[in-house]
Amino acid sequence: MSRTVRSRATKAAAWTTPPPKAKGRVWAGFLTAFLLGLAVAFLITSGNGPDATQRRIAELEREDAARDAAQLGPLTDQAKDIRDRLAPVLAAMAQAAPVDGSAPKSPLTSDAVTGWRDVVAAAEKSYEQSPSAGNGINVARSGLRTAVQQLAAAVKGLETALTAAEPVRGTLVALAGEQRTLALRTWSVAAVQLDVINIEAGRGHVHVQLSTGGAPGVIAPDGNG
Repeated sequence: MSRTVRSRATKAAAWTTPPPKAKGRVWAGFLTAFLLGLAVAFLITSGNGPDATQRRIAELEREDAARDAAQLGPLTDQAKDIRDRLAPVLAAMAQAAPVDGSAPKSPLTSDAVTGWRDVVAAAEKSYEQSPSAGNGINVARSGLRTAVQQLAAAVKGLETALTAAEPVRGTLVALAGEQRTLALRTWSVAAVQLDVINIEAGRGHVHVQLSTGGAPGVIAPDGNG
């Protein structure tokens, strides 16, 4: 390569490559802009930081507590009303299908079963609505609703038994009795949950247990209240 060509190449490289001091100034400019950006971002978001998050969490918790308090009273009154409506049904069922598995003490009749079905169906309908709530209320309501659904299944089994001949009739009655006992157990668990959340809410003990007739596996009230 001639000296003229090398000279021109050297001059071109000099134009395209900034001197060391110029490169330092460029990086310093970038760093300054970056730090300024961080400072601006901090100023913009400082009003929405951890303190604001905590305030929002506290606000949501207060809203949830107010919602649950508004639902707890009606849920408890509903459970008391259904308990009172189901009491005579369960007493009569215990005669046709004793909880201890012994022989029936009274015959199973179509009129009786139709009456039980109507009462239980009304109880089921009362639990069709399930508004959103906290875990405590959701568990209690779900347990009470499931218990009523199990009792409805027991009544349906007894209704089927009416048209069956022995020994199938006896087997269906026994199975319906077992389903009834499961309903009592489920209700007793939900009743304990309802009692607990009433106590936590400062409302005192609330006992809505059904009369079980000595059904096994049922949780009894704690004796307070």
